[in-house]
Amino acid sequence: MPIQIEHGVFENMDGVYDTLKARKLWPLMAVHPKIVPEDPHWHIQNNHIFVVEGEAEFHDVEADVWHKLSAGDICYIPRRTLHAIRADKAVVFIAAFDEPMRTVEFVPYPPAALT
Repeated sequence: MPIQIEHGVFENMDGVYDTLKARKLWPLMAVHPKIVPEDPHWHIQNNHIFVVEGEAEFHDVEADVWHKLSAGDICYIPRRTLHAIRADKAVVFIAAFDEPMRTVEFVPYPPAALT
């Protein structure tokens, strides 16, 4: 399934929390001074990324499309979807999941492990 993008979903942290609650998602905060372009990878979890501050680009590897997101946008990356992220400047995310989990359970898997 391809990456899905929603632009302008929220304006501030109250909007993030309202959206998380409405969608019954479990959040983790991620703060990056910069994201060097990642190697393509995938996760076993569905991943909903709320861009809270800054801008980032999300690569849908299968479609070979880069999506540019900024504050207020959400990127949904379905489980087992090859993707990568890059950001030239500081970016703050809320990564949200369908169920609660420990941070160590959110691991990137290489393309070769996708069977």
